[in-house]
Amino acid sequence: MNTDDLDEYIKENSKAYDIFIEKARINQREKNATRALNKRYTNERVEEEAQQMWRNIIKHLYGKLHSEPKLKDKSTIYWVDFILENDLLESLENSMSDLDLDEN
Repeated sequence: MNTDDLDEYIKENSKAYDIFIEKARINQREKNATRALNKRYTNERVEEEAQQMWRNIIKHLYGKLHSEPKLKDKSTIYWVDFILENDLLESLENSMSDLDLDEN
């Protein structure tokens, strides 16, 4: 499994992306509103920034999973089994629900 596969799997099987991306969009809009008028991002740039935040989460999660000895050099099915056995989707959803981006 690679980062794109992990991202797709999470988006298809969990609400974590939807929960996070809405919070990230709000966070980015709030940040943008504090910028000087001539420095404000376009709506497209605000969306890109929110999406980049999600990609960073996926990269971090992938790094943690990839370092798991049970998953080294294993096919996607092993990754999915590991994710399901360890209730990682539910944990991720809960983490995204509890996340407060204003604390950063």
